[in-house]
Amino acid sequence: MTSSAALPPEHVLVRLGLETPIARIDRALKEFWTEDEAKTRASLINLAIYTEDGTELGRANDILEHVAARHACRAILILALPDAAPPRARAWIQARCRPYQGKQAVCSEQISFVLEGGDAAQVQNVVFAQLDSDLPLVVWWKADLTKNFEERFYSRIDTLIIDSALWSDPARQFDALLAAQETGGGDFDVRDLAWTRSHFMRTALATCFQDAAALQNLSRLRSIRIAHLKGQRITALLLAMWINRRLKATLEVELVEQEGGPALQSLVLEGEGVRGEVRRDCDSAFIHVCATCGEHEHKDILPADADRDAELVNEQLSRRGGSTLYAELLPFVRGMLK
Repeated sequence: MTSSAALPPEHVLVRLGLETPIARIDRALKEFWTEDEAKTRASLINLAIYTEDGTELGRANDILEHVAARHACRAILILALPDAAPPRARAWIQARCRPYQGKQAVCSEQISFVLEGGDAAQVQNVVFAQLDSDLPLVVWWKADLTKNFEERFYSRIDTLIIDSALWSDPARQFDALLAAQETGGGDFDVRDLAWTRSHFMRTALATCFQDAAALQNLSRLRSIRIAHLKGQRITALLLAMWINRRLKATLEVELVEQEGGPALQSLVLEGEGVRGEVRRDCDSAFIHVCATCGEHEHKDILPADADRDAELVNEQLSRRGGSTLYAELLPFVRGMLK
């Protein structure tokens, strides 16, 4: 991910809500609820989004709006600019409200920070000071795993959301992630949006080879070809590695990069006398499945998963719990990266 040390323009900062001195955040939040009795504060998790890219702040703020509409939370948005000088910290607060039973509004609190010169200690202090009681902490680290991602911080995380497809140096980042998990303080659940994007392909592939004729010929498969959007190579690699692990085989992998379209566009498995294809056309809400084995053919049309970031994060928050399959894939995917 390419970082940008520049501050976002003022019209983006205004959308973060009411600018508030950091020392006054708690009092200002309490005033939200005393001034309007029709609003009720609700929170089931702490959700933090961290970025070091100033151009991402507005987009991250929009994502929190969509997420808070479905998940009651204490939302913490952090833009850290470690190389900016002189050091300065600013904060904003707002309520993310949705109607409830036509009368009251159920609201999540959002606190946003811009930390110029923000180092690991400052990021930790900001997050830890704003956590809501003993609720779980979910962090979407919307950046490379930089020096600000260190043990004192990740030891407090319950669920870490990443998007490895956007990492500038995936091999180095996977090394950092694996190292964090191997330490005593790295006992957190990892949710990778690159892995989530392949869910519909994995589900469709199971449908593709569900009948007896296809199952009996799985051992004859020899190659995997995946067409993916430019920038989604890691997403395709994760899918290919999952297929090899499921088949307990080492099929030849070919990745084909496309300039446009969805993150994953087609998956073809081939071998002598057997072929399976899963295809999603550009902007289509459906995927096409076709499996052939000799003269036998199976076709199907299935709904495709949502692939926007806000929808992917909502899906992860709805499915909270262990993801051992992804954890098993990590060392093997790392081995495929050069």
